[in-house]
Amino acid sequence: MIIFPGIGTIINSVGVLVVGVATRLIINRELGNFEKNIYPIGLVTLALGVRESLRAESLIIPLASILIGATIGSYFKIEKRVEKIGENLHNKYEKEDSGRENFISSFLTTSLIVITGPLAIIGPFQDVLESNLELLIIKTALDCFLVFYITAGGGKGAVYSFIPIFFYQGFFTLLAIVLKNSFLTELAVSNIGTVGGILLIGLSIKMLGIKDIPVGDYLPALFIPMFFI
Repeated sequence: MIIFPGIGTIINSVGVLVVGVATRLIINRELGNFEKNIYPIGLVTLALGVRESLRAESLIIPLASILIGATIGSYFKIEKRVEKIGENLHNKYEKEDSGRENFISSFLTTSLIVITGPLAIIGPFQDVLESNLELLIIKTALDCFLVFYITAGGGKGAVYSFIPIFFYQGFFTLLAIVLKNSFLTELAVSNIGTVGGILLIGLSIKMLGIKDIPVGDYLPALFIPMFFI
């Protein structure tokens, strides 16, 4: 039984916060180096991205979505703004100056992973409209493992990824409450999945150090398939 609409997003964000804080308190010594520890996550992200990118029957809508989304995101410099948030969080809550770049990088990387997948959009709609927390519970488990791994590896900024989770998924929760229906047709869901998969491939390329792709600037592309009804 759902206590109230949006409880899934709260569970998701609080779970990430608790796991991140607990990891930082319990594991005093970093399990390796953040930059090297991110490679396995990069490979898994690549595999997940390839799988998700094949969901749509045609690449026309995903292609148009990414081109439009990249144009919008580049104009507003979304990735730079997220990095600025990470910098402000470090300046406000972290005492030591050492590890500043790792902090910002881990915050950006973790934040992009946890909100790029289609579960971050579809989950809140199922929570509100169907009183179904299944997708968000699965996402919470995956996010918590990700935050544990990155935080334990020296990426202390990962714990703050609960902030974009709360506001990003909270937006879709409010949207579902206001509209009281889902415009996420089967076509929209499959294309959102494909766009998310392509963005995850780009993010994995960035994580593996192959090419610094500004995936954060492409995030608006996830919204575009909703308008192809």
